[in-house]
Amino acid sequence: MKNLLARIGRMGFLIVVGIFLIIYVALGFLYFQQGAKQEDLRERINNLRIVVSKPLPSAEKLKAGYDEVNRSLSPLEVPAAIAVLVGIAGESGINADPASGKFNVPPPGSPTTQVVGGGTYQILPFRNIKVQGDYESVMAFISDLDSGKTMKTMVLKNASISWTKFDIKPEEKVRGEEFRDVSLAVIAMMTDNITEIPNPISYAGGTATNYMGDDLDTEETVEGFPDITTTAAERGYTGTGTPRDGYVLYGHDKIPTDNTTQFETVSYIHLLTTEYYYTCEADGTVRQFDGPDVATATEYPISKWEARRTEMYNVS
Repeated sequence: MKNLLARIGRMGFLIVVGIFLIIYVALGFLYFQQGAKQEDLRERINNLRIVVSKPLPSAEKLKAGYDEVNRSLSPLEVPAAIAVLVGIAGESGINADPASGKFNVPPPGSPTTQVVGGGTYQILPFRNIKVQGDYESVMAFISDLDSGKTMKTMVLKNASISWTKFDIKPEEKVRGEEFRDVSLAVIAMMTDNITEIPNPISYAGGTATNYMGDDLDTEETVEGFPDITTTAAERGYTGTGTPRDGYVLYGHDKIPTDNTTQFETVSYIHLLTTEYYYTCEADGTVRQFDGPDVATATEYPISKWEARRTEMYNVS
């Protein structure tokens, strides 16, 4: 009987210890769960504290903002609206003088009404506004209307090209034509010799050049474009002569594929040096700069020059 009671006592002790252990583990699990929830609550409280700590605008400021909105949405007479458009054009660099013929605002259509937030407002539509000028000026005019920079209630609904006639500045014309000549020469050289330029004078190299071939007066320096590194042997030459290395546009020593012991000098461009500086990628993509250091030089995107051929826009 004593042994039985001892066993029951030991079992009871173990049961009690087990119960306490289960309770301890459960409380620990709840603690960890509550810890994550408490952290989330603390973060929410901090966010709310930031919002609450900001001072509310005064009644006078709210009233001033309300009055400003009403003034902006008040009906605008036709002469005043046209004056705003003319002012935007002038600020954008457009010649708004009627005698220039570069800015024209036709009479607006019939006013319409629109209900917004319980208020009824008047809409004065202008269609087919014609704007003519350089690319930056036209884009500045369109951007002002589109963003509401000058007048938030003057909304641009559509901008489309009407016809082609762009005043290209003489220097832009020269620059664009030189870019075209260099680009076409690269295409012709690659068509005649290779499908990919092995060692191009690329943008990543950091230096552009205006030498299209090697200047024979500077024997200590090798010039050329777009590749002055690839050797004649790498180009497949097997003769005993000394053709110049590289794939260049001016004075290029071409190695015929049907007789690699020979070479002939050809030029794909008529100038040894150009006014502007160029880089070229392996696929023949050419970029144009106003100096040799591409990090500090101004780049002239050809897509922009091409876009300048389109000048007249319809804005409504």
